[in-house]
Amino acid sequence: MLSSNPLEYIYMVIIGMAAVTYFSRELPFVILKGKKLKPAIVEWMGYIPIAVLAALLIPALIVDGENNKLFISLDNLFLISGVFTFLFGIFIKNLFAVIIFGVTLLALLRYFV
Repeated sequence: MLSSNPLEYIYMVIIGMAAVTYFSRELPFVILKGKKLKPAIVEWMGYIPIAVLAALLIPALIVDGENNKLFISLDNLFLISGVFTFLFGIFIKNLFAVIIFGVTLLALLRYFV
């Protein structure tokens, strides 16, 4: 039963979200503790962060935020800066430098274009 007090409801939601976040991260450690995984599984799990990053990043680059439509054009400054940042990242293997490059490039494009 939910309380009619909005502050209590907010606290319950925060506690619930914290519990779900904690247990969803802790459960694999508890289950897999002391077990040896096959090398193929370990290799496959290495791709998970890349896949999650791509799933978060690609829609932000190619979808217009205002009307939720595909926006692949030279007018899409996010896509242009993303492509050039990706190319920069291939040659410069420094994550901090790539982030600074991408943010700076997007700021310059937004200011001058």
